[in-house]
This record gives sequence, C-alpha cells and structure tokens, in this order.
Amino acid sequence: MFNSNGHMTVGDWFVFHLLMAIPLVNIVVYIVLLFSSTTNPSLKSYLILPLIMLVIVLGIIIGMIAIGMSLPQIGAYMYV
Repeated sequence: MFNSNGHMTVGDWFVFHLLMAIPLVNIVVYIVLLFSSTTNPSLKSYLILPLIMLVIVLGIIIGMIAIGMSLPQIGAYMYV
C-alpha cells in the first residue's frame, strides 16, 4: 500500500492517517514505514519532518533551561 511504485492516492493517505490515530499502533507503523526501504519517498519525507521539528524544539527547550539555570548565578555576582 505504501510502496514506492508511484504516487500515493487519497485512499493511501486516508489509511495512513487512520493508522496514525490509533494509539500505540501509530508508533509501530511510524517506525516500520520510516526504516523500510520500500516506503514511498513522499511519505518518508512526511515522516522525517516531525523528527526534525522534535530535535529543533528539544534544542530550544534545553537551551532555555540552561539559560534559566545560569541566571541566578549571574545575578548573585552583581551584588558582591
């Protein structure tokens, strides 16, 4: 169904989104489609985008936490 033998139809996208709506099944389907060599290229690109966004958001959150943890130390040196 999600093979790279052509374009994905509306029905293919419907089944994909239906599978992504089922808890725990979506994780398994996501991983299987992402690492399969026969997955449609457009679907594979669609699956890679959330991973890129996750890395960016986690980087921003970790950076904000690091800055927030260093601010009290910076303020302590102002009154010495």
